[in-house]
Amino acid sequence: MGESTAVAHAVFIVVSVVMASVLSLVVLGKLSYVQSLFSQMVTEKTNALGVRLMIVNAYRDTVNNTIYIYVKNIGTMPFSEIQEIDIYVGNYTQSLDYYKYNATATPGTFNITELYKQDNVWSPGETLRFNVNPTKDYASVVRIKVVLPNGVVSEEVVDLG
Repeated sequence: MGESTAVAHAVFIVVSVVMASVLSLVVLGKLSYVQSLFSQMVTEKTNALGVRLMIVNAYRDTVNNTIYIYVKNIGTMPFSEIQEIDIYVGNYTQSLDYYKYNATATPGTFNITELYKQDNVWSPGETLRFNVNPTKDYASVVRIKVVLPNGVVSEEVVDLG
């Protein structure tokens, strides 16, 4: 009986060590995943905080039926997804109309003019001109909202003159 008890204890110890090893591998794997996810979220939030926008000026060109909006990156980080930016324009007391980027600048869309260096990167201190092609006439006082895909927003009420 002594030998079988010793063997049983040895088997029990081996099984326990194997199960503890498997459990620790699963836990470490999950911790690694959580750490990676947390690190990615922190990086995204840091980048979002590093990009800050300021709508500097806007005016309407009645000849070309275009609204020109000048926006400056006053943050500390460059932004490279400039074609993913959304623009909203509307009369001051009404809902905003949505405008999406289109290089050919058809009605209901906008295109972008890089005023300094044409590198498709919105660097800190750089001003971009958004050329909005409206689908309707707006009053002289409008609300403009510029929204980046990372959640950064700049909104101003401007007189288009």
